[in-house]
Amino acid sequence: MATTAPAGGGHRHVAVGHHRSPRHVAVPRSGSPHAASRTRPARAVARLTARLLRRGTVAMMLGVALYMAVEAVSFTVGYPDAASRAALVAWGQDPTIRILAGPATAVDTLGGFAVWDSGLILSLVVCAWAVTTTTRVLRGDEAAGRSELVLAGAVPAGRALLAQVGVLLAACVGVGAAVGAALAAGGAQGEGALAYGAAVAALAATTVAVATVTAQLLVSRAGASGAAASVVVVAVLLRVVANSAESRSWLAWLTPLGWTDQLRPFGENRWGVLLVPLAVTTALVGGALAVRARRDLGAGALSRRGVPRSRRWGLRGPAGFAWRSGLGTLAGWAAGTALSAGVVGAMVPTIEEFLAEDAGFQDILVAIGMDTSDLVRGFFGMTGTLIALAISVQVAFRLGAARTEEASGRAELLLARPLLRRRWLAGHVLGAAAAALLLAGAAAAATWAGAAVAGADVAASDAVLAMFGPLPAVAVLAGTGVLVLGVAPRLTVVVAASAPPVAYVLELVGPLLDWPEAVVGLSPFHHLAAVPVEPFATAPALVMIAVGIALATAGVWAFGRRDLAGA
Repeated sequence: MATTAPAGGGHRHVAVGHHRSPRHVAVPRSGSPHAASRTRPARAVARLTARLLRRGTVAMMLGVALYMAVEAVSFTVGYPDAASRAALVAWGQDPTIRILAGPATAVDTLGGFAVWDSGLILSLVVCAWAVTTTTRVLRGDEAAGRSELVLAGAVPAGRALLAQVGVLLAACVGVGAAVGAALAAGGAQGEGALAYGAAVAALAATTVAVATVTAQLLVSRAGASGAAASVVVVAVLLRVVANSAESRSWLAWLTPLGWTDQLRPFGENRWGVLLVPLAVTTALVGGALAVRARRDLGAGALSRRGVPRSRRWGLRGPAGFAWRSGLGTLAGWAAGTALSAGVVGAMVPTIEEFLAEDAGFQDILVAIGMDTSDLVRGFFGMTGTLIALAISVQVAFRLGAARTEEASGRAELLLARPLLRRRWLAGHVLGAAAAALLLAGAAAAATWAGAAVAGADVAASDAVLAMFGPLPAVAVLAGTGVLVLGVAPRLTVVVAASAPPVAYVLELVGPLLDWPEAVVGLSPFHHLAAVPVEPFATAPALVMIAVGIALATAGVWAFGRRDLAGA
């Protein structure tokens, strides 16, 4: 036995045979996995972020690719000859149409038409995806406690943030690549398709950078999402002003939604314009890194000092809490929906004139089921379907929030108390339903107000029917999302977010390609009446609402019988 003298005095005996010399200490070699994870911690953060984003990004890529495919088919069917395309060019020069659609660059080509026709809607969808995804990753990780565990290791906060933003920007490139590839596959000119794909990626990247900054400034995910969404709304308004007159076109340089207009894909393809979003994105990310270095984990740079006053509203039950937690994001969606609907309403007189004289566009509308006997009310109905599509996507994000509660472990803490699982999930479902009704109401009011200001002879009841009429289809899509949450929770966001655009594309492309009625009938949008031109179809609406309730009930029941699942 060997005797050693401990610092506290006395003796202790250590068996010589069990003495561990320094060469026996477990020091990982440079080639071991543990050493690699310590020497490359940012790479591990990037891999985790990519894993969290992969399903949603793939769903977004498929959605925008399908959208571009629809644009390609629409141009081929609606404008098959030189005369119809010449008429389209003439309408593209109309000042009022320019306000919403932007400059009609090479609109007589497939690619130019796709950019001109889809620009605003695609931009809003891409911005919404970028805002919600960015704040979910950055603020959601801190709220869930994942950031605390990561930063307790060997990775600095700034490096972890840079790795996360790098993956987000790569996802933006993927979305842009999907747009360009779909256009090229549809027959569009290659360089123009590449330019438009780059423009979409640049818009998404700039929006990611804006949301990264707001995620550092504001402590809550809802607050960060709402602030970033407000920036997008201002950007849309600025683009509208820039397109309202040639003398104000320089304002397009000040809004991310105007950079595509300046790039002019399928026209001049001014590649140098992309230096602007590159510089802005770099500056915003650099600013976010600087702010991150000066704030505490779980805090925001603009957090109020001291103890904030407690607000107890929404804390008495799962439904109220679900509503409270999603209120900031809902406010951003409501503002964007109302803005878009108001602009569309204000353009009703010009759209009426355009539709009355463009036989090619009328052929497209007839092919997708629009009743052109009353152009204004028919256009209202088509707008209502597009708003319903946006509402379905918003409902999908709210169901994704419920999934996040479960994956992060926060739901487990709640359900450990005397709170029934089904009641907890039903609270989220009721919140999603209330949000859908609120968004439809905001769209109806904004559409009618815009049309009234423009002097269009449109009744308020027409706007209400147009915006609320498609909600039964939203009920079916929402019920499908709840069912997936109850049966296969990890697929919740993918299925719930991709089902609405797939159903809409099926309704658009099916009639154009003469697909069988049994196939087209799978889309709930196919069973909607063409309100307000046609009377509201009560029986199909009640059936779809019943199907949605049945699907949601089955999902809630399945959730109550399965184990909680993490990320």
